[in-house]
Amino acid sequence: MVSLQKLFGLLPFTYLFLVGLFLVLHASSAITQNDYTLFEYYEMETDALSALKADFNHPLLENNWTGLHCLFSNLPQWYGIRCLNGRVTEIILEDIGLTGKVKVHALDNLTELSSISFRNNVISGNLMHFTYNSKLKHIDVSNNMFDGIITSSLLGLNVLESLQLQDNNLTGHIPAFNQPSLTQFNVSNNHLYGDIPQTSALQSFDVSSYLANPGLCGLPLLNKCGHVLGADTAPPRNKKKLGGASLVAIFVVLDVIGIAIVVSLFYVYCRRAKRQKKEKQTPVVVKRLRNLKPLSDDEFDKQVRVLADLRHPNLLPPLAYYYSNDEKLMVYKFVQNGNLFNRIFGGKGKERIPFKWNSRLLVAQGVARAIEFLHFNTKSQTSIPHGNLKSSNILLDANGMAIVSDYGLASLIAVPIAAQRMISYKCPEYQMRKKISKKSDVWCYGTFLLELLTGKISTYSAPQGINGVDLGTWVHKAVREEWTAEIFDIEISRQRNACDGMLQLLQVALKCCDKSPERRPDMDEVVRQLKAHIMKDNKVKTTIKS
Repeated sequence: MVSLQKLFGLLPFTYLFLVGLFLVLHASSAITQNDYTLFEYYEMETDALSALKADFNHPLLENNWTGLHCLFSNLPQWYGIRCLNGRVTEIILEDIGLTGKVKVHALDNLTELSSISFRNNVISGNLMHFTYNSKLKHIDVSNNMFDGIITSSLLGLNVLESLQLQDNNLTGHIPAFNQPSLTQFNVSNNHLYGDIPQTSALQSFDVSSYLANPGLCGLPLLNKCGHVLGADTAPPRNKKKLGGASLVAIFVVLDVIGIAIVVSLFYVYCRRAKRQKKEKQTPVVVKRLRNLKPLSDDEFDKQVRVLADLRHPNLLPPLAYYYSNDEKLMVYKFVQNGNLFNRIFGGKGKERIPFKWNSRLLVAQGVARAIEFLHFNTKSQTSIPHGNLKSSNILLDANGMAIVSDYGLASLIAVPIAAQRMISYKCPEYQMRKKISKKSDVWCYGTFLLELLTGKISTYSAPQGINGVDLGTWVHKAVREEWTAEIFDIEISRQRNACDGMLQLLQVALKCCDKSPERRPDMDEVVRQLKAHIMKDNKVKTTIKS
């Protein structure tokens, strides 16, 4: 546990004065139940959040979860954390690729929590216990890989309104939830079994809350629960045989199936790795695909092979895949320096390594070349739009070179889901005419360039829980009011010798973001313009292959 005395010893005198003033003004609230002071609660919550950060080991949290999280303000200081009266009330970490296992008692010291969401990640292990979280109203851990049983500690949450556990690997029975406050409930797509409890709360939800749990029975499902005729009079020896050898056989079969899946996936990857002469110990990342179109095995294989056969130094092709009714997985090479979103916006403290102009310009060039290749130089009969180009899908290798990932997946994902999640569907032409094209990628590239130049998060690519900025509108306003110099990120605006290059790249970005797709340049033209800018910059040494 980090001592507050040590923490405050590192702070400047003026900050300590503000701390003292806070204590005077809030002395009445510093004494709470159970003989804990506000600072003791603060330390306990800091320890709990630090443990979560260690469990997830995610670059965004490593860079952002530092310093004071919410002690002196209700404004959020840490990504995904919301506070009230100096206490943590919400943890919202959705769709950011969290992995690892959360300890079952991870939330014990976060006693003021009212909402928690880890939705759309790859977290595994047992569900957390909620014994000390009596104020929880909203829990969403859907679309993860949690296993084990549904903890009975949830039954003690008397104000629980929403419980979303769907799309995990949970087993066992459904506890007898009967909170009158419970209005949203979903446990579909798990491995639950047994009778659905006939409580008034659980019976108020329709079939969709329970689907895809083959072992579940009873209302509101159509498959009724019952006993085999004559089971009560069957000899005890037969019962013992069924509960012993047959049950063991079932588990053996399930284990063999599970092992076969893993072995098959590993075998496919090893064959590709050998054919591509990769090193045996190449680290990989497994991406879980959800909400896909209803494709046959052959259709999926054909589309993924097109993506995998693309070879360009700025693209990250899939190495292997696994496709079944239950799981759709893609295997990619691990890129060690994380994504561009974290590089631009993460870690603003003293330990941050400045992201200088030369590095940003080379990233802009690499991404442009990758998208140009997808649009004009592919072997397929038609071009392959990226479909979801944003800073979090641009990775950085050990040399700072941009590696574009997640390209071409729009063709696999159901359109209603793609329209909600993919940035190409935020472009003006889709909003007006429900149409996307290569020029939609150009618009996405312009939006990414504005993030790179301004250091501000675009409203179109902002993670959930973060309020972004409509950068195109904001930049146009800045130009009209003649405060262009204030547009650029402070890390690069101080580099006076780069001002001309920044202004030229800003012009490229604004052309790419034009509301009319016909007025946007093609990506090959963007690459030519960047080539001209880079060759004028004596500090950037690079060779550009046209």
